[in-house]
Amino acid sequence: MAAALVARRLARRLPRAQPPTRAFVPDATQLLIDVQACTDLPWYATIPLTTLAVRSALVPASIIARRHGRRVNLAAPHLKQIQQLAAKRSQEKPDDKLGTAKLLTQGINGILKLHGARPSLLLLPFATTLPTLLWLALGVRGLPAEAPGFSDGGCLWFPDLVVTDAYLPCLCIVAVYANLERQLASPNKGASLAGVAKHVGQLAVIITAPITFGLPCGFHLFWLSSTAFTAASGEAFRRFDRMPPLPPTP
Repeated sequence: MAAALVARRLARRLPRAQPPTRAFVPDATQLLIDVQACTDLPWYATIPLTTLAVRSALVPASIIARRHGRRVNLAAPHLKQIQQLAAKRSQEKPDDKLGTAKLLTQGINGILKLHGARPSLLLLPFATTLPTLLWLALGVRGLPAEAPGFSDGGCLWFPDLVVTDAYLPCLCIVAVYANLERQLASPNKGASLAGVAKHVGQLAVIITAPITFGLPCGFHLFWLSSTAFTAASGEAFRRFDRMPPLPPTP
């Protein structure tokens, strides 16, 4: 009886085993390992193909955002007129600010509905592409050196994907910098939001350049593949994305 009581007290003092949890980052790592095991492709082909497949699955979000962005641009002149009318009414009836705000809201909603534009969908790529890229990048970064064929799964001058390389980071930096210059080029020479985003992105690439030289070759394969997809999809959108039909005259 005494022995059982002592054993029970000792069991209470022992730390309880935590239930197994499924980590977020290893899921992407396991996805890459499973793709390589199923396709039996070398790692220098597995990483780019997986990256391109994931990026391709997110293309509809970019198409929807671009379509609604074009519609918002078409509605912009009418929205400006509504704002001017609201400002004029506010001067004529300064005591009825609530009514002016209500009319302005109704006018904006009506113009956007007429053009079939939903500004909230402009954030769709940021809500889908950026988290997915971060998830996949951390998955590639977490690939263990003991993965079958990973240490010697490179090609050309970088046969080992675990070690660092002096040329791949330079190639990635140049590719990203040129891609930002091309994709965010402003049609006019004036200042624009795209131009600000371009300069901020290029500055970030230059500032973080020393960090990229410490990353393994496998990560740079993912980086180059994602940048190539961004460049190709941007050119495809620029070539085949046509203006939406004009709305009927109210």
